[in-house]
Amino acid sequence: MSEAVPATGERSSEKILIILGVLWLLMAAAIVVSQLSGNNPIKIEWQTATEVNTAGFNIYRAPSEAGPFTRINPELIPGEGSTVSGASYTFIDENVEAGQTYCYRLEDVELDNSTQQHEIFCDTVPASGWWAPVTVAFSVIAGMLLLVKGLRAEKSG
Repeated sequence: MSEAVPATGERSSEKILIILGVLWLLMAAAIVVSQLSGNNPIKIEWQTATEVNTAGFNIYRAPSEAGPFTRINPELIPGEGSTVSGASYTFIDENVEAGQTYCYRLEDVELDNSTQQHEIFCDTVPASGWWAPVTVAFSVIAGMLLLVKGLRAEKSG
């Protein structure tokens, strides 16, 4: 009595199902890792027209416009402009949480240590949204179904 040998096409389709299942599961894992590790920093940008006696700048942050404001730059951001031209500046606040609102105030520090504070502006860090958990759930279900189907087909074959 001879044994039935599965056709080559059947074997490769089983392997394709297993590979696709693993890929779907890897995609779910990648989404989870990116959501857990990725934060959305707040970028603070400002420009000066000219800088006369400007030593530098400080940035203060508070949970609301009412304060209390705390300085978040570890050291003075040095002034780069001159009496005839200004400069562009960028500060990245990475110590933020998704869904939270933060209010900022820029402060000029002059060479004589006098200061001038500017208007307050607020920004909200975007939340990850609904798409991440839905995509992870779909990817896990699809991956498991494909993997189980491929393994069952391989076992029965």
